[in-house]
Amino acid sequence: MYTYPTTPTGTAQDLMSILTGAGERAIARGGIVLPRKDPWARSLLEPPFNLGGLLVRAVLERMPADRVLAIHDAVYRRLAEGRSYPFQEDAPVLLRAKAEAQRLAEAAGRECALVGLVSHPPVLGEMGHLNFELVRHAGLALRAVRGRPCRPRNVVAVDPFALDTAGLVAEGLYVGFMGLYHLGLDRLAFVRSALSARIVGETAWPRVVWRLDRRLADGGEVVMAVSGGVPETARMLYTMREWIAGQRHLSPLRDAPVEVLRRLRAYKDFRHFEAEGPLGSGLRRSAGRMLEGWLMSVVAGHPWSAATQEPSSAETGCLFPAAREALENGLCALDLSSEQRVEAWAVLDEEWSRETPFRRRFFRYLAGRILERGRPVLFVPVVHRWGQRPGIVVREAWSWQAQSSGRISGRVLGDVPRTWQGTADEFAVEFGRANYI
Repeated sequence: MYTYPTTPTGTAQDLMSILTGAGERAIARGGIVLPRKDPWARSLLEPPFNLGGLLVRAVLERMPADRVLAIHDAVYRRLAEGRSYPFQEDAPVLLRAKAEAQRLAEAAGRECALVGLVSHPPVLGEMGHLNFELVRHAGLALRAVRGRPCRPRNVVAVDPFALDTAGLVAEGLYVGFMGLYHLGLDRLAFVRSALSARIVGETAWPRVVWRLDRRLADGGEVVMAVSGGVPETARMLYTMREWIAGQRHLSPLRDAPVEVLRRLRAYKDFRHFEAEGPLGSGLRRSAGRMLEGWLMSVVAGHPWSAATQEPSSAETGCLFPAAREALENGLCALDLSSEQRVEAWAVLDEEWSRETPFRRRFFRYLAGRILERGRPVLFVPVVHRWGQRPGIVVREAWSWQAQSSGRISGRVLGDVPRTWQGTADEFAVEFGRANYI
């Protein structure tokens, strides 16, 4: 069986082991054979091809922006294997977004940050080509909205888990180029070889927030999958973790982690996870991280969890009885009241069935780090359509103009634009419901 190169690090990276384990089991069930990547071959081939990708990045940085965009367009078309869909530069939604970007710039005295948020269909199978088309259309859309040459940067995963279907040579080049020219996110950075880590260290997951911050704070253009991954991993990494964080914040025991751990150890399933799970010693002292890891493993159907049904709750978007029991135990360990637990379940039940999480924490970050410093933001949703009429759809843009006392003011574009006000959390939910499934 293929095994991703993960070892306990005692950091939040260990939570990725839960995702990779779930991925391995899904691959085995699907009968997919991944390229074999020998660790010795990796240590020899990865660094020189990382350097090769770094050279490509250096060349593209010096080329005219529109030429680089044309190269990306051609590459994405090729990767889509001829299944491309037309892009309409003068589409009404883009003309309205362009006018809104100009209006925001005039009002703020500085250009707005542009964020293209794409959906994320499966990476394998007949829908796989849509991922390349989504990124291609998003880049072209941001260029049309900006109205001048620009360099949209993609937030992309560049770790072995994301690149498991590519050979070592292609993986090494991809990490060097896409990871560094774009905003690469290496979720397994701490298990890279020392030489490779030195070359592509900028892609390590703890640094992506600062790279994104610099890009958007300067009024740049960024494309990313709002889900951060395919539905099954997004549910574990974002929906579940953000839900747990919200409940911990409400807990009367939020400042008593020792008591939370004591309560958790009353459950056999948790004790099994604590003994057999993948979290290193640095995380085992944290009640919050142990709770996250345990419940992530439950919804993933890991072997050390009682919820071992196949497919898992994360794959199906349906919380099975064993998973519900463990989640309820987690809420009880936090000493939440019955009313709080009912409200917590209402929040989770709505979001869990969705392919795309609301990503409240992401929008909170944008409001606090970008908008709060006076930089307006324009969001351009780009989504895939499947069925009898497959394709890519650019939807109406949403803007953030200002923030006061934690409340954002902006607009939702359309034939008749409407004003919008609310918190970042409220925006995340309304924007998600309107544009993604």
